[in-house]
Amino acid sequence: MAEFRLETARLVLRDWRDNDLDALAALGRDAQVMATLGPPMSRADSAELLQRLQAFAGELGHTFWALERKADGRVIGFTGIIRGRDAPIAGMLEIGWRLASDCWGAGYATEAAAAALDWAKADRPGEDVYAITAAINARSQAVMARLGMARLPKLDFDHPRVPGDSPLKPHVTYRIATG
Repeated sequence: MAEFRLETARLVLRDWRDNDLDALAALGRDAQVMATLGPPMSRADSAELLQRLQAFAGELGHTFWALERKADGRVIGFTGIIRGRDAPIAGMLEIGWRLASDCWGAGYATEAAAAALDWAKADRPGEDVYAITAAINARSQAVMARLGMARLPKLDFDHPRVPGDSPLKPHVTYRIATG
């Protein structure tokens, strides 16, 4: 099967390769990146995540794809679409992104997420796309707003896989219609 590849002006969204582990592990160790996601990830945790992302691609035909910068070929994070795993968006199309902190502020997350939304509109027509993030993650909420997503306060929730005493437990939910 051919590797998935979606291009924007500056980026390539593509399937994960086994040799992307170093880049994914660096992302998981980045304290700034993980500040709104959870504790830093070990290399073993990142290897498990890589396997899950590859499995999503195989099972669903889509995943949070590796995000490669065209200018230098560096994998700077990920962006894409999966099926939500947690209520209130379990089974729904979920868009997500994670970007190396030294790449923040350049518009990469919005550029890649817009491409992923275009893919969803073409390849999963009629399905709304949802996004979730920790309530304290203002940067991701700003990307959601730039994408035209609307917050759905009635679907805000406490994330079941986040410890009860964590400031990351409260999550917000956004949606955009694709039809």
